[in-house]
Amino acid sequence: MIRLESISKQNGRQLVFIEASASLQKGEKVGLVGPNGAGKTTLFRMITGQEQPDEGQVQVDRGVTIGYFSQDVGDMEGHSAVAEVMNGAGPVSEVAAEMAALEAAMADPDQADQMDEIIEKYGEAQHRFEELDGYALDGRAREVLDGLGFSQEMMDGDVGKLSGGWKMRVALARILLMRPDAMLLDEPSNHLDLESLIWLESFLKNYDGALLMTSHDLEFMNRIVN
Repeated sequence: MIRLESISKQNGRQLVFIEASASLQKGEKVGLVGPNGAGKTTLFRMITGQEQPDEGQVQVDRGVTIGYFSQDVGDMEGHSAVAEVMNGAGPVSEVAAEMAALEAAMADPDQADQMDEIIEKYGEAQHRFEELDGYALDGRAREVLDGLGFSQEMMDGDVGKLSGGWKMRVALARILLMRPDAMLLDEPSNHLDLESLIWLESFLKNYDGALLMTSHDLEFMNRIVN
């Protein structure tokens, strides 16, 4: 699925990789171990195309989907945690956002004279949402968030009001919901309590795609990788 062919990479004066080769196949679960600055995150970024090797090639098979969880979650605000998680699920997330906007419009008294048109648009959006199996996706998103320790109130509240640690959990949930062909997880155990850690371990053990991960919790990682 993913192949590194004689890659070399230098960050500043530090040689990170010298003619390194490796591969990751479907069903393999591999852990990366090394001190900070050893090149673990650089490797993830080269696989996703965010960085290029100085020499050699990184090849990903055609059609392979990759989900990358990093420690940089970006901006999150203006919608619920569930909606943010579903944003990684393609077109269905766009329809869900459209429905949310139309629901807000239906509750707005200033738009009462446009209500017939709004209701018609909402019906059309709802039909598309059903065709895309959106309600089942909403349930799966809530199941993942529940596993990562979210209450129902937190799931439906403004994601922008969450702390940085909880936003990290939202970003992780988005990747887990995707169930891509390959997951690259950079320190997924950070910010998790014991119950969430146990749930994540079970989820990753049952995941049938390829997994490449790092974690400072070596016991956690060793129970998952093969």
